[in-house]
Amino acid sequence: MKEGIHPKYFPQAKVICSCGNTWTTGSTREVIHTDVCFKCHPFFTGEQRIVDTEGQVDRFVKKLDARAQMRQQDEQRKAARMAPTVAIKDLNLGARAEAALAKAEITTVGQIIEKLEQGGDEALLAVEGFGRKSLADTKKRLRSRGFELPTEAPAPEAATEATAPAETESTEA
Repeated sequence: MKEGIHPKYFPQAKVICSCGNTWTTGSTREVIHTDVCFKCHPFFTGEQRIVDTEGQVDRFVKKLDARAQMRQQDEQRKAARMAPTVAIKDLNLGARAEAALAKAEITTVGQIIEKLEQGGDEALLAVEGFGRKSLADTKKRLRSRGFELPTEAPAPEAATEATAPAETESTEA
């Protein structure tokens, strides 16, 4: 063997377990501390015991708590996004549409939904400066936030055109 490169060997190294058991063995360390030995290990004793080395159980419990808090915060954020008290400005409809709604004293999402329930699309289109594109953008943004919009029945003209048979000209010669 090469001289000076090997660690010092202790033939009578003392091993001390957390349960109080001690024995001697050969090692490069003079004293060895261990958490589990053959006298206290669950495999040999038949008991179930949680060994908390360096607070691993505590860290795991903290992670579970942090995850529960994060889920709760996510649910609160989602609920806040879907509240009827959300301001129109949060929808980012554009300056012209927001100004038209503000002029008509419509400032919250709840008021828009209420208008749609009362008079359908025509109620919002009656607002000066609020056109079809603004209406489409508004509905799109409300649906993306999870709001359920009132459904409209098809217009009477569209319903009759769909059900009426097509008129054909007869070409008799």
